[in-house]
Amino acid sequence: MKLREESGWLHAYDRVSGLHVRTPTAEQSTPRSALGPAVLSLAVTYACDLACPFCYAPKDSHEVDVEDAVGWCRDLDALGTLEVALGGGEPFLYQGLHELCARIWNETAMGVSITTNGQHIDLASVDSLRNVLSILRVSIDAPEPVYSTIRQRSLEPLLRKLRQLSGLPIGINTVVNSLTLPHLDETFALVRSLGAVSWLLLPEVRAGKYALSRAEWKQMDLWLLAHWQAYPMEIPAAAAEHLTCPVLLLDKNPRDYAHIGADAVLRRNSHSGLGVELSNRTLKEALGLLWERQSP
Repeated sequence: MKLREESGWLHAYDRVSGLHVRTPTAEQSTPRSALGPAVLSLAVTYACDLACPFCYAPKDSHEVDVEDAVGWCRDLDALGTLEVALGGGEPFLYQGLHELCARIWNETAMGVSITTNGQHIDLASVDSLRNVLSILRVSIDAPEPVYSTIRQRSLEPLLRKLRQLSGLPIGINTVVNSLTLPHLDETFALVRSLGAVSWLLLPEVRAGKYALSRAEWKQMDLWLLAHWQAYPMEIPAAAAEHLTCPVLLLDKNPRDYAHIGADAVLRRNSHSGLGVELSNRTLKEALGLLWERQSP
C-alpha cells in the first residue's frame, strides 16, 4: 500500500489489486510530496496497426528508451506518483514492454497498468506479466457489428482470450461517441460478463475538445444516472461540466494526471498539443513547468 498526500485528501493505492481509495483530510494545501501526478500515462510507442477513426495518437516511429523510462519512473516514485499506465500506440508492439514492466515493479513502489486494443494479446506473454502488472485495460467501445466497424478486427477472438485470463484484474475502456452511445446497454452487459474490475468511459475528444453534441451529453447523463451505482465506472473530470451524475471522476485535482509521449514530451494529457521536452531537463523540473503553465 502506497500513500499520497493531496489537497484535502489522503490517497491510498494498492498496486496488487489496482485499487485507489481517497479519504478526506483537514489538510488544504498541496504538500511537496505530491509534486508528481497520482497517475502518469506513458506512451511507450506510437506504432499501431489499427486505424481507429477517433485516435489522436501519431502513427510514427517514436518509442521510448527503456533506461529513460525507468529513470522517469524512479523520479515519479520519489515525487509521490502511485501508478504508471503504459499505452501507445499499441504497447504490445513495443519490444521492451516486458522488461519495462518488470523494472518499474521491482525498482519502484508504483503500480503498473497496460492499456491495449487487445488484438496482440498472447496468453503466454500476458501470463509472464502476471506478477509485475496491476491491471490490464482493454479497449472495447461497443459490441459487434459496431466494434469491427471501428477497429476493422473481429471482437470474438479477443473476448475468448480475455475469458481465458484468470487472476489478473481486467479493466475496460470505452470511447463514447455518436456511434457507440446507442449501445451502452449492450457494452455494459459485455463488461459485466468479462468480470472487469472497472469501466472507464471516455467521451470522444476531437482537436482537443469533446465531440459529443448537447443532445448526446444529455443522453449519456441520463444513462449514467440510471446505472452508475450498479458498477464501478469512471469518467474524466473534464467531462463534469456536461454531466449531473455523481459518477466517480478521474483527475479530480489539477495534479492527478500527466502524460509522457513516445516523443519524450511531458504533457497534461495525451491529446494536449503543448508540452515540456524532457531531453534537457529533469522530470522534476519539467513537472514544475507543467504545473506552472496550467495554474490560474
